[in-house]
Amino acid sequence: MAHVNRDELIRRYAAGERNFSGVNLDVDLSGIDLSGADLTGNNMEEFYLASAILKAVSLVNAKLFEACLNSADLTEADLRGADLRRASINVANLTNTDLRGARFHNTSFHKADLIGANLSRTDLGGCDFWEADLTGANLEGANLRRTTFRNTIMPDGTIRNN
Repeated sequence: MAHVNRDELIRRYAAGERNFSGVNLDVDLSGIDLSGADLTGNNMEEFYLASAILKAVSLVNAKLFEACLNSADLTEADLRGADLRRASINVANLTNTDLRGARFHNTSFHKADLIGANLSRTDLGGCDFWEADLTGANLEGANLRRTTFRNTIMPDGTIRNN
């Protein structure tokens, strides 16, 4: 698998390329705009994606273990089946994001916006939702064992603290 550094990725994206599935990328992609890109199945463990713009990106089955997605914009992204265990997703926008079947065990969602997100059948065990907004989110069948909700807006609009 060929390695594509940050500058090459930006050049190819600017030229209209969107399919980067299976591409070996640089670990630091902070602040990058890859809206609409296909990163399906990529291994992005411990990647730094802080403040990245990833609107409508496909990260289906991607490995984002311990990734930093703080302040990232993942609006309408597809993260079905992704592995985000122990990731940091603080102050991130996950509005209308499809997260079905994703694994978030011990993930931090401080002040994250998950309005309308589909979290059905996700592993949220041990996650920390502090001042997060889950208004209209689907939590059907999600593992919520040892999940902490501190001043969190729940799907029905109520505030939960535990």
